[in-house]
Amino acid sequence: MTPAARIADALQSRRHILLLNHVSPDGDSLGSTLALARALWARGRQATVGSADGVPGMYRFLPGSDRVVRDIPEGAGVDAVVFMECSTPERAGGLAVRAAGVPLWVNIDHHVSNAGYGDLILYDPGAAAVGELVYPIVQALTPRLDAAAATCLLTALMTDTGSFRYASVTPRTLAIASELVAAGAHPAEIYTEVYENRPPAALRLLGMALSGLVVCEDGRVAWTAVTQQMLRDAGAAMEEAEGIVGALRALGGVQVAVLFKEEEPLTFRVSLRGRGAVRAHVIAEAFGGGGHAAAAGFTAHGTLPDVVARTLEAIRRELGAAAAS
Repeated sequence: MTPAARIADALQSRRHILLLNHVSPDGDSLGSTLALARALWARGRQATVGSADGVPGMYRFLPGSDRVVRDIPEGAGVDAVVFMECSTPERAGGLAVRAAGVPLWVNIDHHVSNAGYGDLILYDPGAAAVGELVYPIVQALTPRLDAAAATCLLTALMTDTGSFRYASVTPRTLAIASELVAAGAHPAEIYTEVYENRPPAALRLLGMALSGLVVCEDGRVAWTAVTQQMLRDAGAAMEEAEGIVGALRALGGVQVAVLFKEEEPLTFRVSLRGRGAVRAHVIAEAFGGGGHAAAAGFTAHGTLPDVVARTLEAIRRELGAAAAS
């Protein structure tokens, strides 16, 4: 029996399954949890999808996203928990505490930095998206995929591969995408919802962030910041910063793109994007974070100049290692 089949078999015998997204959830994590939840609902199981940071506006089109909760009451009777794309349980944020005492932990991930926790593990760092790993689980639970689940899974693949532009894309990725389209998912509609449906505040915020762009290390590093004051001036929420770090990565010659997001005074969430031989996850791991080579992140405390200085120091080390490899 494959790991995916074992997980499907274990989950369908449970009464109440909690599916946890990582903090600042992306399309891969949300699309995968919602697709798996739909498969469990179809089998008559109670499945709750939790996200400590809610659902960003660009992903609210996903079928079932209105059922995602930000808090799980104590005594909810959960007898299985699935950590989706969480390199450590703590990546689930404040909802991680709800896994304490749950008899079955399932760890599904493709991040290089995964800690290997859990009772059942489906881990493949070669997968372009965690949606690739969830797909066979969903198939085992509901062999006939509906259009809603296919939409969730194709969103997972599209967003974590840069619309199939990243080097992580394999023939398996494209084969799964083809099957999802055949099941009723529409790539053009998903792309429009995620990338071409932004409010004016998002563009104002992008302009502010780009006006503060810094390019250093002989053009190999580009960084900028989004502060709480910028959010107020733009009339935006932090979720509107989604995509800014990708814009920095598009600069010619840039090997590391960094976005510093001020969550609260002296606390920053740092998003990293790497190209070539640079490993973004190695940089993030220096600060207790994680991810994979092309995209990673961590949380840091201190003033912005201090956090920037420490991050750039770690980046320089990785640039040196990449040059020597």
